[in-house]
Amino acid sequence: MTRGSLAILLFVTACGGKIEPEAVKVSSQTSSPEHPSTTGQVDYASRCAGEDVPPTHLECTGLYANLDKKTIAAGVREYRPGVILWSDGASKTRYISLPKGQKIDASDPNEWKFPVGTKVWKEFVVGGKRVETRFFVKKTESYWSHAAYAWNDSESAADLFIGGDVSLPDGGTWHIPVSGECEQCHRGRTDRLLGFEQVGLGLDGATGITLADLVSEKLIDPAPDRTSLSIGDDGTGMAAAPLAWLHMNCGVTCHNDNSGSTAYGAGMLLRLDPTLLDGRPVSGFDSLTTTLGVSVNTPTWHNQVRIVPGDATNSLLVQLIATRADASDPNASQMPPIASRLVDADDAESVIAWINAMPKADAGAGG
Repeated sequence: MTRGSLAILLFVTACGGKIEPEAVKVSSQTSSPEHPSTTGQVDYASRCAGEDVPPTHLECTGLYANLDKKTIAAGVREYRPGVILWSDGASKTRYISLPKGQKIDASDPNEWKFPVGTKVWKEFVVGGKRVETRFFVKKTESYWSHAAYAWNDSESAADLFIGGDVSLPDGGTWHIPVSGECEQCHRGRTDRLLGFEQVGLGLDGATGITLADLVSEKLIDPAPDRTSLSIGDDGTGMAAAPLAWLHMNCGVTCHNDNSGSTAYGAGMLLRLDPTLLDGRPVSGFDSLTTTLGVSVNTPTWHNQVRIVPGDATNSLLVQLIATRADASDPNASQMPPIASRLVDADDAESVIAWINAMPKADAGAGG
């Protein structure tokens, strides 16, 4: 494919344009990004002059000071939320760059607004090998440009990729988002970013730049009342971990009260409100009031109950998170509906154990 034909594809709203890289092959060699440094700085500004937006090559996005050495550029900060979005077992490294002198607008704790010029990257490693890096950049107050880059076998370059399956040497495949898949999830936030949010950065286990760091460095305004968040319990002694997992894997993206979210019409609200995470009991949280004993009235799952307290086997939520759809069965279903081909077995078991620990409802409840 020529550079000219590639540029034409950039008019399509997607995660990226198309390049035909060689199949990705996993080797036993492992590597990880270095800490931010300007050592070995490369003059990418000159090399990347005239590049499209999004650029054709990852080095032109500003993530690396030296791609060959995997040296992260000055001003780019690594972060890891306290609860992780499942990505079929891939390990991920996340980075953000905020424009100098600008702050995140946290007037709505559930819908942060980022300054124009904010950049975010997420690198995926499978079998010790970089496979994909995703990139978001806020171009205007209402528009984010986004792209996906596929790494070559030697990890010496990552080029713009329109999406689809790339081959792994063990016979499996890795799926890079195709046109529309990015927005299917990211439209669940008004300002598009998902994992860089108050709950994930405030929960125990968050590392790199955290909610406390944003406050201490005056990168957020207004500063939240609490920088260390805690999810309370519902009487089972087991609610915190499942609620956090459902928040990040279901609520942040689709199951929330943002009218743009994909599952808005379903009315199942699994996104946690950070202003309530002070350790208080969770029984009145949306995550429970919209699921416990609540029947679904869509044609696919008519009258099935989202969560049957004390009975995970008959809970629709469990059936969906603990299975993956068979492409040959048009009636098969799974959650999330895209971006996963493998069950997150450990976290699914945590949800199952939590539901089974709930007191069973009175006869007829939830019917």
